[in-house]
Amino acid sequence: MSGPITAGFFLIHGTLLLSAHAAREARAMKREFGEVREQLRLRENELEQTRRGQQQARLERLAAIRTRAGQQQARLGRLRSLAEALAETEPEVAGNIPSAWPVAPQGDDDADWTQFLGALDAAVRDLEALLGNRGGRFAARVRRSVETAAHAPSIDDVLSAYVLQREMQSGLDVGETERLRATAARILSRLELLEGTPLPVELESLARAIVLAPSVDRAEALALELRHAVQREREAAAAQRVEAEEAKALLQQLPEDAPAPLLQAVERVAARVDRFDERLRVAVQDLLAVAAADRVRQEQEAAAIVLEQSLRDLGYDVEDIEATLFIDGGSVHFHRPGWENYFVRLRVDPLEHTVNFNVVRARGDEETAERRRLDALAEDRWCAEFPRLMQTLATRGLQLDVTRRLSAGEVPVQVVDGAHLPATAEDATVKSRPPLARPLR
Repeated sequence: MSGPITAGFFLIHGTLLLSAHAAREARAMKREFGEVREQLRLRENELEQTRRGQQQARLERLAAIRTRAGQQQARLGRLRSLAEALAETEPEVAGNIPSAWPVAPQGDDDADWTQFLGALDAAVRDLEALLGNRGGRFAARVRRSVETAAHAPSIDDVLSAYVLQREMQSGLDVGETERLRATAARILSRLELLEGTPLPVELESLARAIVLAPSVDRAEALALELRHAVQREREAAAAQRVEAEEAKALLQQLPEDAPAPLLQAVERVAARVDRFDERLRVAVQDLLAVAAADRVRQEQEAAAIVLEQSLRDLGYDVEDIEATLFIDGGSVHFHRPGWENYFVRLRVDPLEHTVNFNVVRARGDEETAERRRLDALAEDRWCAEFPRLMQTLATRGLQLDVTRRLSAGEVPVQVVDGAHLPATAEDATVKSRPPLARPLR
C-alpha cells in the first residue's frame, strides 16, 4: 500500500531528447510512439556515425597534409644545404639555386595547402635534378642521398646528408666525421617520433651543426644542447598526446553549430598539428558553458513532453503540461477513467530535482468511514500503477529514484477545490447528456 511518494528525478540527455522528438513526430503523424522513436533512433545513430566519420576523415587529412608538408620542407632544407656546399667548389651551381622558397599557408584551406605542397614538390624536384646531374668526386653519393627516403627519411638518412655536406666543405676535419655523426645519432635515438614525422626543425638544425662542427669542443657543447632539446621535445610530445586526446573528447562535446574557426582550431590540436593555448581553452570553455545551459533547458523542456506523452500512453487523462514544468516547477493532475473524483497530483521542484505524487479528491463528499475506505483503495490502486509509470519514464530518459513513500492511510487523502482540478471525460459525458424528459401529467 502506498500514500504520498517523493522521488528524485534524473534526466538522461540523449534518450530524453530522442523520446521528446518521437512524441512530437508521433503526435503530428498520428503514429505509434514506439515505432516512431525506433525510426528516429536508427536515423540519429546513422547521422552521428556519419558526422564522426567525416570528422575523423578531416583529422586524418589535416595530419597527413601537414606531415607531408613537414617532410618536404625538411627535405628541401637538406637539399639546399647540399647545393650551397656544392656551390663552394662549383660556382655555376650557385646561379641555379632559387632565391625564394614556398611559404606555408596561414589557414587550413585544402586548396591552399594542395597548392603549397605542389610548390614544395616542384622545388624539391628542381634541386634534386640540380644535384643529381652534377659530376665530380661526390656525384654518386649526392645522387644516392637525393634518391634515398624521399618522403620519410630515417635519422641515419638525415645525418648522412650532413655527413656528405661536411666532406664537401673545405676546412673541416673529415677524420672526425663518423664520431660526430654517431654522437648526433645516439642522442636523437631517444626520440619517439610518429611514423612519417620529420625531425623537429630545432633538433635537425642542432644535429646538422654537430656533424658540421669545426672542432670537437664545439661539437660537445652542441651535443649537450641537443640532449636538452631532445628532452624538451619528449616532454612536449607527451603533453601533445594528452592534448590531442583532450581535443578529440571536446570535439564530441562541442555543439554542431560551433563557430568554424574555433572548431578548426580544436581539430588542429586533435590532429597534433597545434598545441592548446590559454586563449583557445577559454574560448572552448565559454562555448561549452553556453552549450551546457542550452542542454539543460532542452532536457527540461523534453522532460515535460515525455511526461505528458507517457501518461497518455498509459491511459491517463492529463491536462496539458507546460514546457516550463521542469524549469519553473508547478503541478499537474492526471486521472484514469473510472476513478470518479480521484486524481493524482504531481508536483515538480526543479531546484531540489524532486517530484511528488499525491492522491487527491474533489471537495464535496461527506467524510465517513466509507469515504476513508475508498480513499485507501484509491491510494492502493495508484500504488499498483506507479511502478509501470516509473519504468515507462525510465526507458524514455526520465528516471525516478524514490526517496520517501508513506503507507496508504498514513496521512489523509488531500481534499481540494474541484475548480482547481481538470475536467474529466466523465464530466464531459454528463454535460453532453440530454436532460431527462419530464413525465406527462
